[in-house]
Amino acid sequence: MSGKKWLWLSVAVLVLAAAGVGGFLLLRPAANREPQAFSRTVQATQGTQTQTVSLDGTLSPRKQSDVNFAVSGTITDVYVKAGQKVKKNQKLARIDDTDLADAVDVAEANLTTAQANYDEVVDNDGSTAAINSAKAQVASAKASLTSAKQDLNAAVLRSPIAGTVAAVTAEEGDSVSGSGTSSASSSRSNTSGNANSSSNANSSTSSASSAQFSVISTATWKLEGSVGSADLGSLKAGQSVAVTPSGASKAIKGTVASVGIVATSTSDGAATFPIVVNLSGNHTDLYSGTTASAVITTGSYPDVLTVPTAAIRTENGKTVVTKVDGSATSTVEVSVGRVFGSDTEITKGLSDGDSVQITFVRPNATSSTGSQQQGQGPGGFGGGFGGGLGGGQPPGGGGNGNGNGRQGR
Repeated sequence: MSGKKWLWLSVAVLVLAAAGVGGFLLLRPAANREPQAFSRTVQATQGTQTQTVSLDGTLSPRKQSDVNFAVSGTITDVYVKAGQKVKKNQKLARIDDTDLADAVDVAEANLTTAQANYDEVVDNDGSTAAINSAKAQVASAKASLTSAKQDLNAAVLRSPIAGTVAAVTAEEGDSVSGSGTSSASSSRSNTSGNANSSSNANSSTSSASSAQFSVISTATWKLEGSVGSADLGSLKAGQSVAVTPSGASKAIKGTVASVGIVATSTSDGAATFPIVVNLSGNHTDLYSGTTASAVITTGSYPDVLTVPTAAIRTENGKTVVTKVDGSATSTVEVSVGRVFGSDTEITKGLSDGDSVQITFVRPNATSSTGSQQQGQGPGGFGGGFGGGLGGGQPPGGGGNGNGNGRQGR
C-alpha cells in the first residue's frame, strides 16, 4: 500500500474517533445535582392596608346629546361639521320652513275666526251651551297656533349643550321625518321644541344611534367597565377610584357612580356587572373611546400586622412561620386574617418588627425539568429565584375577591 493511501486511512480513523468521543459527551446523561435551597429574612410590619378591585374600561363624556329634527322637511342648511366646538343653543341646521310658516298663518286666521264667533255669541246673549262651545273653539285655536309656532321654531335645530360636535350625518337636501328622538347620556336637555331629550345619568352605555347630530361635552368624563360576581359585593357608589388612561403615567381621581346588579354574559359564559366611574375635575385632553384601567379602593384598615404570604406554611395541620432571632430559628404557630395583595394579616403569634424566614428552592438548570428556574417555596411562594414574592393564599386565610390589593404604609 502506497504512502498516500496510508495517509488517507489515518485521517479517516482520526475523524471516526473524534465523532465517537463527541457523541458520547453530547449524549451522556447530565449529572443529577440536588436543587439549591435559598432563604430570605423579612420583617412583620404594622400599618394601614387597603383592599382594592381592578377593572378595565372605556372613557366617554359624561354629557352627550344626540339631536334630531322634531319636524319633517328638507334640510336647506347645515351650519356645523364634526370636530367643531359649539355653544348651547347654537344653530346646527335648518329645514325649509315655508309650509311651517303657512301653518302659522292658517292657525292665526282660525284663532281670529274663533274669537269673532265667540264675541258674536256673547253679544247676542247666546245660550250657555253655545257660549261654552264657542269658548272651546277659541281654546282649540290657541293651542293649534302655539303648536304651529313651536314647529316653526323647530325648523332650526340647535345644540342642547355646549361642547364639541362628535358626528354629523345630515346633509343639505336630505329629507327628515321629524322623529324628534334626541338623547343626553347624563343630563336632560330641552331646547324650545327642537329636540326631545332624555337622560340616564348612570347608564352603562352612552346613547348610540344614527342621530343627525351628536354633541359631546369634553370637560367631564366617565369610565365604563365591568367586574365579576366575586367583586360585586365589595363595591358601592361613592368609593374612591384611581383611573389611568392608556398611555398615561399619572392616575386621575374619580368615584364610583353606579354599580349594576343585572349581569351580562361574556363569550366564555362568565357573568359580569357594569360599573360606571365618574372622573373628578375637567379634562380636555381625553378622547372618547380611549381605554383606561381603574383601581377601586374597597376598604382601608389601620394598624394591621402583615407578613409576606410566602412566609406562611402549614405543618401538621397548623399554620406556622419560621421566626428568626439572631442566628437562631424557631417554628412559631400563627393565626392569619385578611389578604392584601402579596401580604397576609397576622392576628396572633407575631409582633411588629419580628423577623421571619422565607425559604424557596431553585432547581438545577441541567435537570430533566428544563432550564427554566421556577421557584417552589412553601406557603404559595412563587416566581423563581430572584423573581420576588408571590401572592398565594395562606392556610386558613381569607381572600379579597379578585386578589387585587395594595399596601399603604
